[in-house]
Amino acid sequence: MNSVNNINNINNNFSFKGRCPQIKDAQWVCHVVNTAYPHVSTTRFSAPMYKLKKENPGLYSRFLDKNPFNFVDPFNFKELKLVAMFDWQRRLIDKLNRVRKEWQYGFKTDFRRVNNLIGQLKYNKIGNCGEDAMLAEAILKINGVDNACTAGLKAGNSKIDHSVCVFNRDGSHFDGTITKNTIVIDPWLGTADFASNMFLKYKNLCKKYFFNIKDDSKIGFRDIKNLDMTGEEALLLALRHDKLMFPSITKEFMQ
Repeated sequence: MNSVNNINNINNNFSFKGRCPQIKDAQWVCHVVNTAYPHVSTTRFSAPMYKLKKENPGLYSRFLDKNPFNFVDPFNFKELKLVAMFDWQRRLIDKLNRVRKEWQYGFKTDFRRVNNLIGQLKYNKIGNCGEDAMLAEAILKINGVDNACTAGLKAGNSKIDHSVCVFNRDGSHFDGTITKNTIVIDPWLGTADFASNMFLKYKNLCKKYFFNIKDDSKIGFRDIKNLDMTGEEALLLALRHDKLMFPSITKEFMQ
């Protein structure tokens, strides 16, 4: 779909040449999340599917109320195609919810949470922005960035249904206060940058994906969470999942 290509091409609108090492390494984290364990995101298709549902409200309403294919004229190929797309999206969302329950039920530690998350992405190959953000935080902590966290976005007092990884490059604790050191890693969009620059990207390029972002929105963070893992647990994750280790051949991570 064009929406997926548009998301993947967001970085083409910005040059990362000459950026600080923390931004370059944050971009590496995005790359690892999307290539170490390739997976499908149900929310990547939300915007185009929302548009199709809005353009065909009667058909979508009938789809919700009845057996998907029993009410469509078998010779109306346009409606058949739309119903097939509605049905595909619903089954994909149902699969994600089922997979999440299977992998994320019963864990007692954040170490187990991350290990199970990697299993979900590796074997079921499905996950959304929340999984992407948590894996990015885990990668940072595996590689020694202890102040990384996961946070949701908001526009004013309105909740944006999107999660990212956040950290301060000076090593200070992130409590929601945005400073010149605050960096956002958004693997779902495939990009990372200073928070102020990321907010501009959301406003200029992502309004069709996040419907409550307006030109005058004040974007911020909500529901900040930290993975609680010991150094030994981070090392064990690194040993189990060596793809998440930074290849420090010529430089140290974030240096």
